[in-house]
Order: sequence, then C-alpha cells, then structure tokens
Amino acid sequence: MDWGLGHVSRTIPVIKNLLKRGHTVITCGNENIKTIYKEEFKSLNHIDFKGYNPKYSKGNNQGLAMIKQSSKFFNLIKEEGKFADKIASEMNLDYIISDNRFGFRSRHTTNIFICHQINIQGPLLLKIMMRKINYSFIKKFDQCWIPDLNGKEKLSGKLSFNKLKNCHYIGILSRFNKVCKPKEKWTYKYLAILSGPEPQRSILEKKIIKSFNKLDAQCAIIQGVPSNKKNRINKIDFFPHLRTTDFFNIIDNSETIICRSGYSSIMDLSTLQKQVILIPTPGQTEQEYLSKYHQIKSNVITVKQSAFNLDKIKNLIPIKQTANDSQLMTKAFERCGL
Repeated sequence: MDWGLGHVSRTIPVIKNLLKRGHTVITCGNENIKTIYKEEFKSLNHIDFKGYNPKYSKGNNQGLAMIKQSSKFFNLIKEEGKFADKIASEMNLDYIISDNRFGFRSRHTTNIFICHQINIQGPLLLKIMMRKINYSFIKKFDQCWIPDLNGKEKLSGKLSFNKLKNCHYIGILSRFNKVCKPKEKWTYKYLAILSGPEPQRSILEKKIIKSFNKLDAQCAIIQGVPSNKKNRINKIDFFPHLRTTDFFNIIDNSETIICRSGYSSIMDLSTLQKQVILIPTPGQTEQEYLSKYHQIKSNVITVKQSAFNLDKIKNLIPIKQTANDSQLMTKAFERCGL
C-alpha cells in the first residue's frame, strides 16, 4: 500500500512471525515498497505491482482530493483483484494478506485485510458514505486484522470500533521492540520522520528544513523516499529511508522526534517512548483525529502544519506506553490456520 511507508513497516512484524512459523512469504508492491522489504528480508521473493499513487491537495481538503481520484482507485481495485487471482493460481498461494489494498484478494486463497481505520471519522455526510464503502470492501475478506488492543488502552481510539464479524484485534504492530533510554548527550536535537503522499510530504519537509537551519544544533530528516540518496547540508543529515536496526539507532540517539500523526508512527512511538511533536497532514481526517486523541490521552504536543514553530514548543513528552498482548497475533494466526 502506498498511502505512506507505515503501511509497509507495520507488516514487518507480521512477516517475521510467519517466517518463524515456517511459512514461505512472498512480498508484493511498488518499487519503494520493494526497496524496504529487500532491506529487511533479503532472501524473500518480491512481485512488482503498482500502487494507488494517491495525491493530496496543497490545501486542507484531502477528502475532496480523494473523491476526485475515486474512479482511478476503483479501477485499480478491480485490476488488483484480477492480478491477485492470476498470481494465486500460478504460484499456488494459500493466503493473501493485504494491508489496506481493498481489492487484493483471490477466489483461490484465504484473504486477510489489515486495517485500523474501520470507523472512518470526518464530516457527517463524507463519514457516512466512506464508512459504507469501507464496510462493503472489508466484508469481502475472510478476516480483517486490526493492529490494536480491544479495550480502554486503544491507540486507534474510535477508528477501530466496529461490529463486523470478521474483524479481530491482533495487538500493536511495531517493527521496534525496545524502549529508548535517556542520554547525557544526543547526536541529534531533532529528528524529523516524513512519509505520505505528495505534495504534503514535501511541503512539511521544506518547513522543517527552514526551522532546522535557524538552530545551532545537529538535526536529521528521514525523508521517506527510498529512491533518494543520503546527504548532508549544513547541520542537517538527510536519510532516504533506513532499515529497522539503523532506524532504531537514529531515533534512540535523537532528543525529540517530529512526525505525522499516522497510525504506524503512533504505534512505533508508543513502543519506543520518545518525546514527540505530532503534525497531522492538513485535512487528513484520520491524522487530525489521532493527533487530538493522543493530545488528550497522553498530553503530547500536536501542532498544525501552518503554525509549526519550534521556538514556541515546550514541555515535550512521549505518547503513553501501552502494554502489547502478543497472544492476540498468535490467536489470529491460529484462527485462520496459519
């Protein structure tokens, strides 16, 4: 899925668990997704398939931007269904696990959908319409795995609430399993982690570079563009993307994290326990909801992109840590015979 690299990173623990159970795993996605999977799993075969290539607006109305692209999305959903049938038959697949690819399922396999945003938030009419469409696709899968806990300590808040019979909570999916420790000296004062569709990814990157250039401190940016090359300009280190061990090391050696309030980032930061500044993508209702939810739940600092100013940000704290339940994923695997 190419809504953001978080959809790729959160499948990494799923793949690791499948490999531990002795399953053969094949990955599928576009070139950026292939790059990330190859960094983590060098021996796995990969099938190339294009993504949805969503484009955000430069303004605040991402819902309208998605509606304008809906015909493209629906056509690709039909196309990916045919492609899934083809490879399932040719490669004798038993299971397809799809992270938010609504049509990637086959008549020949058990089909599993990974999604945390069942109960879509937003303006009333848009919310009703999008929920209806969302439910209709999810019901077509044998199971829907929700990467969260079912209880008061949910990281997804209202987003994962549902009454669908095929939905099951599988616990928090983070590629990280360590808590970052305080240090006397940090390599970087700020680390910005970028991802998500253009042009909003680049708009935020420019704002952050401008802010970092005013500081007398070392900073870093992980650009979320695997095709880019590592670079250094003034006191800013630029990384296109990093494999998990390197990613953890740079986060661990950074005093403060700046990132979008995407759900995979929320899961990672809850695990890592790093102080954070959340900047939701303007008009992206899921991220706006999650930033407000964790502002209330954990008192974390959330800032509108238009008002981003490091000089005015004080009292940084991490997202509230939630104890994961690894048995939920085990039960999910057993439920579908994996």
